[in-house]
Amino acid sequence: MFGHALVELLDALAADHPRLAALREVAQQLDQYYIPARYPNGLPGGVPSEVFTRQQAESAVTGAGDIIGVVRATVRPAG
Repeated sequence: MFGHALVELLDALAADHPRLAALREVAQQLDQYYIPARYPNGLPGGVPSEVFTRQQAESAVTGAGDIIGVVRATVRPAG
């Protein structure tokens, strides 16, 4: 699977690794931030630093760390 949508990536892996399904809500949150936080013109009338709060940023970083931790502990590379 190719792409940046975490929900789609988790859904594809969850069939073989059910533990990942619990991270779907975190993935949904992070997917919402992908375009607006990455591209300055992704937000009408503002730039990311003026729209997102510190709490949102901290929550996103924590959620990303949670996903990385569970994936590393659950999914093993082939070979």
